[in-house]
Amino acid sequence: MVPGEQTGPDAASLMEAFSLFNQASKELTEAYGALQQEVERLSAELADANTRLREELAAKERMRERLAMLLEMLPGAVLVVDHVSVIMEMNLEARRILGADLRGADWRGVQALHSQSGPHEWVLQGATGAAGLRVTVAVNALPGEGGQIILLQDVTSARVLEEAAQRRERLAAMGETMAGLAHQLRTPLSTTLLSVSQMTYGRGEERFHRQQQRALERLQHLEATIDAMLRFLRGAEQDHGVVAVAEILAGLELEFDLLFRQKNVGLKIPQVPPDWFLTGSRVAWVSVLANLLHNALFYSPPASAVLLSVHSSGEGDLILTISDSGPGIAESDRQKVFMPFYTSRRDGTGLGLAITRNFVASMGGTVEIEAAANGGACFVVRLPLWQPPQPLSSGAIMQEKL
Repeated sequence: MVPGEQTGPDAASLMEAFSLFNQASKELTEAYGALQQEVERLSAELADANTRLREELAAKERMRERLAMLLEMLPGAVLVVDHVSVIMEMNLEARRILGADLRGADWRGVQALHSQSGPHEWVLQGATGAAGLRVTVAVNALPGEGGQIILLQDVTSARVLEEAAQRRERLAAMGETMAGLAHQLRTPLSTTLLSVSQMTYGRGEERFHRQQQRALERLQHLEATIDAMLRFLRGAEQDHGVVAVAEILAGLELEFDLLFRQKNVGLKIPQVPPDWFLTGSRVAWVSVLANLLHNALFYSPPASAVLLSVHSSGEGDLILTISDSGPGIAESDRQKVFMPFYTSRRDGTGLGLAITRNFVASMGGTVEIEAAANGGACFVVRLPLWQPPQPLSSGAIMQEKL
């Protein structure tokens, strides 16, 4: 080697550099292999995820098709209304009931075309659908979307069947009642005919007037019996009006005040809150409850009192009790007294208490008999208090007046 010349890398340095290069190359190869494996794993997972997603989408599509088919096959009408009350979807039954495909129409305009026969029942007027068709209406809100699902159910046939069943029941009751009525009328009618046949002036004017008065009393008794029978047969007909309990009690006080004072029997009518109401009319309820007061007055001895109390059960029911100081009613007879024509009074028709229970039952209530604290009879009438209609959960649409 010539002195002063630069020497190149020696063999040891080259070997070390070559060794480092081989190590780096090996590490890169291993990293590339690991990367390839990771890519293959991720590709497999992505393929699996895509497969599952496609399966879920296919399942959801099948479910959507099934739901759409089920929606069309439902016997009830279904409408989907958006947050601005536009009808978005409606099934085949909804198109049949409403008479047209009303998608895109305003639901409020549709509901305004029908009259309301009950809290959730419509009678179609003919502008849409078939005139006279009766449908029930139910509204449910779609959570989070502001829309609604409207359910309409055609109940025309059901109402016809109900009315036919009620007519059959009334006819059956009428048959039984007529049989009992014939028995009830036979004796007073025979007595009246006998009295009339003996009415002659030949035996003196006083005797004639006495026979005339007896015949008149018998005829009045017959008239009262027939009138009570007619009221009994009409008792199952419900009155859908609303009357304040205070008005009913005022009517009872007006009708009975003089009668109770004439017999020297006390009667105190309680004060009740003005917001207590019953379904029905004032005339009907006064007439029905009058049967209980007439009964209490008849059996109450002079100088006694008939106690009438009214209170709320706290469960939406009104409890009305009428107790007297009479002989009471034996426990074995407490159901018999409600049977038509059953009476222990010589001048009774046996229909008053039957009319009362029949009417109260038609209003969803009950009438029971208990022993009064003083040994007399206590009639307990439980009635559902009328509740003002509550707005449906669907929001502003059904809160509007139909």
